[in-house]
Amino acid sequence: DWRERAAWACGPAGMLDEVERHWAGAGIADRLRVERFRPAVAATDGGGGRVRFTKTGREVDADGATPLLILGENAGVAMPSGCRMGICFGCVAPLRYGQVRDLRTGQVHGEEGDLVQTCVSAAAGPVEIEL
Repeated sequence: DWRERAAWACGPAGMLDEVERHWAGAGIADRLRVERFRPAVAATDGGGGRVRFTKTGREVDADGATPLLILGENAGVAMPSGCRMGICFGCVAPLRYGQVRDLRTGQVHGEEGDLVQTCVSAAAGPVEIEL
C-alpha cells in the first residue's frame, strides 16, 4: 500500500504540487520527498552581467535571475545536465572568473576553479565558465 511507504518524486511543478496535496490530504506528507526541476527563485538585489563560456567563446548578457544552464542552452552552448531527468550534479562546470548567486538561497559565492551547478546558479556580475 502506497500509504505505508516512503516516496520520492521529481518532475514538473504542477505535477509535484498535486503529489504534495495528495500526500498531505492522506495525512502522510512526512513520507514524501520532492525534488523540483527548477528551484524556487530567491529574491535578489539585481546582479547579472556578461557571461562568457570559455570553450565555445560564446558570450551573453545575464539578468541575474536566469540559471546559467538556460543562458547557455539559449546561446547554443552544449550544456551538460541531467537536471530535467532528476539526475543531480550532471550540470556542474568549473568557474573561471566571477561569482554566481545560488538561486535557491540567494547566497553569492565563487572562486576560480569552483564547480558550480549551472541549473541553480545565476551570474552575480561578469562570469566566465568553462564550457
